[in-house]
Amino acid sequence: MSNQLHLNRRHVLGGATAGAAALALAACSRTDQGGDGNGNGLLKKAQDGGTLRIAYADEAPYAYTGDDDSVTGQSVAVQLYLLDKLGISEDQVEWKLTEFDSLISGLGTNHDMVIAGMYVTPDRCEAVAFADPDYIMPDALLVQAGNPGGWTTLNDMAETDGVIGVMNGTSEQEVADAIFDEERINVQANLPALILELKAGRCDAIGLTSANLRLAAEADPEVEVTDGFWLVDPESGEDMIGAGAAVFQPGDKDFRDAVNGELKKLLDDTAAWEGLVGEFGFTVEENHPDGLTAEDLCPDTYQ
Repeated sequence: MSNQLHLNRRHVLGGATAGAAALALAACSRTDQGGDGNGNGLLKKAQDGGTLRIAYADEAPYAYTGDDDSVTGQSVAVQLYLLDKLGISEDQVEWKLTEFDSLISGLGTNHDMVIAGMYVTPDRCEAVAFADPDYIMPDALLVQAGNPGGWTTLNDMAETDGVIGVMNGTSEQEVADAIFDEERINVQANLPALILELKAGRCDAIGLTSANLRLAAEADPEVEVTDGFWLVDPESGEDMIGAGAAVFQPGDKDFRDAVNGELKKLLDDTAAWEGLVGEFGFTVEENHPDGLTAEDLCPDTYQ
């Protein structure tokens, strides 16, 4: 990440466009309330040894199924560490592999918590209680090797006739829906499907976080990844900071707050944080959230 990109993250705290709101709110209707408000909620049940159902979306490097069938990734490593600090062991976790666009809608029914590196956005904050970010990550574009179209950013691409590929339910889809003509958006369920579309010429570039796309480019010489960039809110012209966090039901805010307390200690110890996430390609220079909170990102909708 360039120094300019790194510094810009402190100038603007991410927002959601008015054009994206309808899609986001349809996907993120308010979840069940969670705990009963009398100290008998999810946190107490988990600390008493109960099962904790956690959803993930099989998206490397955030949360995914490893070669040994265990669930691993940057967000998994961080959140399991925090849960352990709260007296909740990994063997209490029941992992729920879930489509990305069902992570919020299934909260409270299919699962109790989401660990998927999900970006904190104002629209999502209306539906759920986000923990504070445990990483930041710019976006990038995945293109054919040599980048024959010369694509640079998702927002700049909207001013051309190029077709953008996006994953269903992501922030990239929200922005694309606001600034691209509908026929110039290719939506697929996952990155492998998008790469097939790219190679077939049915899209010109794929917009997703740079971490996902770097892994794809390292594994496939037919594609390459562009330099990182922040998505730009087309309504305000401001940067939208990509920052991921764990997700809880609004009624489990005591659980969220307990996680935040342990997370602050971890982030203050940058060596310990990098020791957990370094194997997944995350560094202090590029990805440490440096005091950024969910309330910063959702000043009007945080709960």
